[in-house]
Amino acid sequence: MQLELDLKHFLAPDCSQLVPAYDRWQAFNYANPTVIVELTDMARRLKARGVEHYGIGALWEVLRYQRLVTDDPTSNFKLNDHYRAYYAREIMARNPDLEGFFSTRRSAADEHLGGPK
Repeated sequence: MQLELDLKHFLAPDCSQLVPAYDRWQAFNYANPTVIVELTDMARRLKARGVEHYGIGALWEVLRYQRLVTDDPTSNFKLNDHYRAYYAREIMARNPDLEGFFSTRRSAADEHLGGPK
């Protein structure tokens, strides 16, 4: 007779789900202050070229690529896609010249940083 054992009961839970997304974003933003600076700079360069609206996702992927090819290859730095909505709203809130620049949809970020305009 073979004993079946379900290992999922012995695995550690994913504790990140216990911390609200906004709090995880704030911690990441605090630990990585250059992310918002770089995203804001990219948005301003686009606006200077006449682009009125853009998606944060495109800038996010550019930043991800730039970090991948320039950072230390042993670095654990990662850009979590779940933070994009928070960054889009925070950048527009901090920079009146970029208000309405990013396309936004309803998001959990709305509760803390305001909703789509």
